[in-house]
Amino acid sequence: MKKIATIIILFSLIYIPYGLYSQTKCKVLVKNISETYEGKCKKGLANGKGVATGIDKYEGRFSKGYPNGSGTYTWANGSEYTGDWEFGQRSGEGTYRFIYNDNDSIIDGIWKNDKYIGPIPPPPIVMLSRNVQNYTFSKQGDKSTMTIQIYMNGSINSTIQDLVIVSSNGSYQNLGNVISFSEIMYPATFKITYKTWNKLHTAMLDVTFEFKIVGTGDWLLKITN
Repeated sequence: MKKIATIIILFSLIYIPYGLYSQTKCKVLVKNISETYEGKCKKGLANGKGVATGIDKYEGRFSKGYPNGSGTYTWANGSEYTGDWEFGQRSGEGTYRFIYNDNDSIIDGIWKNDKYIGPIPPPPIVMLSRNVQNYTFSKQGDKSTMTIQIYMNGSINSTIQDLVIVSSNGSYQNLGNVISFSEIMYPATFKITYKTWNKLHTAMLDVTFEFKIVGTGDWLLKITN
């Protein structure tokens, strides 16, 4: 028993300093939160869930040394943002709390490239979905466009036939595998019909997808068959 205890103690003395050394080598690539880091690492960079501190503080998800995913960033002046991040920049849905003219203020909505682009829009209304496996809508900016991409088995669907898109307004363009509408006046309705093979290429499907968008913006629709 004494020999086993001695081996465990020696292993602990070897292992613990190595773990601490590895932790100090885990870098955060945003200067104002790069002094200390506690959390998961990958190849010497913060990756996964962690807490980074410096002049400011961030707690949440990291990727390749940057805040990425969901998390909360607190500035030295007490301002705070909670929401989505993309490689160190606010991007996606989030809430920014700060003091303005001695009053508590809140900006809530969509962010891109660290800038606020507008409130969270009303979700699109799907009126008919036939032979569609799944679909996603996402707002990409604050202009007035609609981009449609159709997928199968993880790639652009190249088996589409007899594609017809009817919209209540907007200027239509078909650029290869990307369908685009510009100069849209919202609210706007769209009806997409086409034929496509199923995943196993054993039957031809008649697809119909009809929807209405109320909120303004640059919208991206991805349909999967």
